[in-house]
Amino acid sequence: MSFDLTYVLVGVALLLAGFVKGVSGMGFPLIATPTVALLLDIRIAITILIIPNIVMDIAQIFRGGFPIEILRRFGWFSLATLIGVFLGTKLLVTLPLGLLNLFLGVMVLVFVLSNWLRLEFTISRGLEKKLVLPAGLVSGFLNGMTNAAGPALAIYLYSLKLTKKEFIKSIAMIFIITKLSQLLAVSTWNLFNWMTLSLSLGVTLFVLLGFYGGLKIQDRINQQTFSRGLVVLLFVVGLTLILRALTQPT
Repeated sequence: MSFDLTYVLVGVALLLAGFVKGVSGMGFPLIATPTVALLLDIRIAITILIIPNIVMDIAQIFRGGFPIEILRRFGWFSLATLIGVFLGTKLLVTLPLGLLNLFLGVMVLVFVLSNWLRLEFTISRGLEKKLVLPAGLVSGFLNGMTNAAGPALAIYLYSLKLTKKEFIKSIAMIFIITKLSQLLAVSTWNLFNWMTLSLSLGVTLFVLLGFYGGLKIQDRINQQTFSRGLVVLLFVVGLTLILRALTQPT
């Protein structure tokens, strides 16, 4: 059997994706999806990455105690994502993804640039109540179609000025609900079967190694460093999305 560097690349990317997820609470699908897609169809890649994401999010939200106040605050937001996920998944199986990846990447880079120029965006509690349903719908739609809801969701949560702990637990709780609904959606479209389940479980065990290392680093990061690192991560994510859009076959 000949040596294939692609398998090594995918393995390293999965470890890195798990590590980034452990540190920041996001970024796993954006790193893992395009690299796994080097070996598998993009739709299969998205499908097998759902379970490891759920496992890591469960660990994030229960770490240090279950935050019932966050569940109350983002309950309606999370429920709105359910509708968005099914709409996005329907487009996933019928339309090319390049245009949405390009739009999402540009949006992320505009946010990062505005942050670096110190043009702060703050969502007040009053405005949050008005945005909760449309923002949840958009987040679910992006997740269902591209497996990349993290950037838009991170921008929304960042604008709420959450602490590091609140940010990580909030994004984990929303992702759990989103990914469970996505799992149901891909099953409806016959993308989830015994083959993808076995691949997904194998990926989960491997990814948890990187995730554990990320959790250890997360504990040592202060709020200011976390916020700066999050913006840098979003910058990299934005560029990645644009590159994916420009290089993706139509």
